[in-house]
Amino acid sequence: MASSVLQYLKYQYPDIRVLYVEDEKFSREKLLRVLNRRFAHIHVAIDGLEGLQLYQKYKPDLIIADIKMNQMSGLEMIKKIRAQNEKAQVIVTTAHDDNEFFLQSIENNVNHFILKPIDLDALLQAIQKSVYQIQLEKELVKQKNLTRSILDFQDNLIFVIEDGEIVEWNQAFTNVTGIGSHVSNQARYQSQLLSNLFVEDPHYFYPKDKARWTEEFFSTGKNVAKVRWKGPLGNDYNYVMKAGPIPESKQILFVLTDITDLEKESREREHLSMFDRLTSSLTRQKFKEILAGEMRRAERFERAFSLILMDIDNFGTINEQFGQPAGDKVLITVSTIVQQRIRECDMFARWGGEEFILLVPETDGQKAGILAESIRSIIEGYDHSIGKVTCSFGVTEFTFGKSKNELISEVEQALEESKKNGRNRVTVYS
Repeated sequence: MASSVLQYLKYQYPDIRVLYVEDEKFSREKLLRVLNRRFAHIHVAIDGLEGLQLYQKYKPDLIIADIKMNQMSGLEMIKKIRAQNEKAQVIVTTAHDDNEFFLQSIENNVNHFILKPIDLDALLQAIQKSVYQIQLEKELVKQKNLTRSILDFQDNLIFVIEDGEIVEWNQAFTNVTGIGSHVSNQARYQSQLLSNLFVEDPHYFYPKDKARWTEEFFSTGKNVAKVRWKGPLGNDYNYVMKAGPIPESKQILFVLTDITDLEKESREREHLSMFDRLTSSLTRQKFKEILAGEMRRAERFERAFSLILMDIDNFGTINEQFGQPAGDKVLITVSTIVQQRIRECDMFARWGGEEFILLVPETDGQKAGILAESIRSIIEGYDHSIGKVTCSFGVTEFTFGKSKNELISEVEQALEESKKNGRNRVTVYS
């Protein structure tokens, strides 16, 4: 009996029941080791269907689930759980970072989002907040004192509107808007006060008639939208605003979930996936996406475009003689020269190693060859700190019916011809 008590007390959260759903074995086992040190009761599922069955059987307090799984997705599982229990705490782990995912998750009352690869500190903070919320809910059920404590605990901004007036709010709302500072919650404020908080942005809800912003919000038919609000220090915050009527009353509840940091992280991830860190040129993967789109456009409108593939001559020797920092400087310099020479509509990317590729819209092979020659001449004439640096070029023109692989093969063959013929030259594929 004594050993059982000691075993029970060793856990950080001995009374919290957890459902953990993850289909990827390595990720599941890795995170399970962390959870096992903190929770006494953990139920593990490998997909949403099994997770739903375990939830119905054990009614856990906290759900930690991946989104993309076989059998049933995490969002589908959460939606079904929410139909049974609106108060269960939900943490989702996901590689998704698109707006539609955020909106769907908010609609299903997801409490915390953790982007993969998982930041353990962020996850533990989310768990700590969720556990605290669970424990608070349990205590409030006992004490019959839900409203004020829940409102003020929430990180979300919460306020209630009745007949055009703000009649209830939480501390987070006051912290951002300044409304309700140093007064009793018996006070009322005109909802029009919030209209000045909206920041105009084409990607966010912005009322045309600020005096009727609530009507415009509901006219979208979704009762949920992304909004940008001015912060107390002039900085902007991004929220998902969700609203709905409170049963048996004329009141409307508004909940704003802060996604500022999440969107910032998403933009940073997108930037990293688009641009090469060293040269600030596009990445190979992003260039391939652009090329596919340009091919469709060229075929549809019968417009020409060309590719230019370039390679820094004897780059391996440069690294060997002068070291990698000098080689990196050459890559940066060459990239800068090209980007300053080309048009705004031209697409320039690092193709790999010392190779770069250039897409020039509305340009046939002959004109692209002239452009390549001018770039070649500028690079050759530039005063590099390590001495003379040259590049070899291959050029090809897109024609109707060519596949992406054929186009890239042609430009690679043209570049190879330039190398075979002594380097530091331009070859147009024919």
